[in-house]
Amino acid sequence: MTDSDAPQNGAFEHGDGPATPEIGKPRRRLPLIWLVPLAAIGIGLYLAWVTLSEKGPEITISFRTAEGLEPGKTQLRYKAIVFGTVKSVTLAPDGSHVIATAEMSKQAAPLMRRDSLFWVVRPRLSASSGVSGLSTLLSGVYIEFDPAKSGETTDSFTGLEVPPVIPTDAPGTEFALKATKIGSVGVGSPIFYRGLEVGQVLGYDSSNASAGITIRAFVRDPYDREVLTSSNFWSASGVSLTTGPQGFRLQLDSLQALLAGGIAFDTPTGVPAGERAPPKTAFTLYSDQASADEARYTIRLRYLVYFDSSVGGLVPGSNVEWHGLKIGQVVDVNLQYDVTKNAPRAPVLIEIEPQRVQVVGATGPIDPETVLKSLVAKGLRAEIKTSNYLTGQSVVSLDIDPKAAPAQLGTGDAYPVIPTNPNQFDSALRSVNDILDRISKLPLDKLVLQANDTMKSFQDLAAGPEIKESLRSLAGALTSARELIDKAKTDLAPAMQRLQPVLDTAQQSMKRINSTLGSFDQGYGGSSSFKRDLTRLMSQVDDAVRSIRVLTDYMQQHPESLIRGKTRGSN
Repeated sequence: MTDSDAPQNGAFEHGDGPATPEIGKPRRRLPLIWLVPLAAIGIGLYLAWVTLSEKGPEITISFRTAEGLEPGKTQLRYKAIVFGTVKSVTLAPDGSHVIATAEMSKQAAPLMRRDSLFWVVRPRLSASSGVSGLSTLLSGVYIEFDPAKSGETTDSFTGLEVPPVIPTDAPGTEFALKATKIGSVGVGSPIFYRGLEVGQVLGYDSSNASAGITIRAFVRDPYDREVLTSSNFWSASGVSLTTGPQGFRLQLDSLQALLAGGIAFDTPTGVPAGERAPPKTAFTLYSDQASADEARYTIRLRYLVYFDSSVGGLVPGSNVEWHGLKIGQVVDVNLQYDVTKNAPRAPVLIEIEPQRVQVVGATGPIDPETVLKSLVAKGLRAEIKTSNYLTGQSVVSLDIDPKAAPAQLGTGDAYPVIPTNPNQFDSALRSVNDILDRISKLPLDKLVLQANDTMKSFQDLAAGPEIKESLRSLAGALTSARELIDKAKTDLAPAMQRLQPVLDTAQQSMKRINSTLGSFDQGYGGSSSFKRDLTRLMSQVDDAVRSIRVLTDYMQQHPESLIRGKTRGSN
């Protein structure tokens, strides 16, 4: 410390007064360069806040494979709007599938419901929907999702291997179809109504195949209003080839049904329409339209028919006909051996549908079994007839035979028995056999000997002198007749020539008489009775002369007619 500094320090130290600031010394300030990092920090905080405020839920989706999925690139879309991006793709601990983790936007949070659907959109080719996903060839594979209409939210989903058939918000109604076998119907198969595609098959449940298969069928609005409680569904698998009395019948619904299978429905005519079917209504899926049409007949009476002859061409499903019209079908055909008769027989189980027969003139309810019993007493019999000679199909025909032996509706082990008649072929064969038996019993040897003796007698008679003399006499008579005709021609010709001038003279006389009558008419008047009588007389004379002239001309041309008379064809 120096001497010059001591007083000052001492004054400062002893509190002689406040220190005066030094004039001209600048203050220290924050450098402007520090504003840049502060602004960056503020922007970062803002972006972090914005990111956190816009961030949605993080979800996981399970897929069978990770084909086409790329972390940071594969997007999640709904109605072509991006709602998230795949963050990572990992293999599940058991190695059976992959797990895709995706970051969703805040806007997507309420859409993540439990029943929402996720699937990978990539190029696909199928028979039901054709080609789809071609846009991904340029934009890349993405995940499409379809949010459920309701339900609680979740963050874990299982993706679909194929896209859903219809979106969850599509207007329409879903129905359940019960079938014993699914056939060619599959997911996405079309549903037709009178030739129009109105829906698709959503899927099927075969967990209890022994009890049947349940098919989920969706019908779009407004066609779902056409599904009534009395409607029928049947398999329209494309091609149906049937044979019957009319021959072969080929039915082709559509090319799409041929490729992908299909289902058709309609409400049959002649039955009560019913009400509109509510959602999830269960219907029976019939194998074809013919089976669906048969469903309207709900009353089926079973009977047994025993045939001792051949039942070839008769199979389950063959028609049972009455008056040539179908009234039922064959249910089963078997073969039995009757020990008591030491012969085989074929019991045929048939179903008769009385609702096919229109009853008229009845004053009250009619019992079909009672009616059938009375018809059997009147001669109703069953027989086998061939309905198609090309295919060999046969039918069971019921007809009343007035010559049938008396019989009653029999009783069998389980069903009533209708008496039978032999079929037409057997009857014809039996008649032919009877004729052959009768022919074989005739004394053919004796008949042949008698015929030979008769022919020999005729030969002897023809060679006898009596026949030869008769023939000579007949030849002479014919010669004499010919000579007579020739002579008649010679003698009559001059007479005919002389008759001609006489006729000419008579004709001239008639002309003069007519002239005279004309003068006479002037004197007596045209309306007098004398004039009318004389005119009538002259007309008769004129006709007579004309007839004589015609006769003369004819005699000149045919003089032989004086002996033979007028022949046919001569004028």
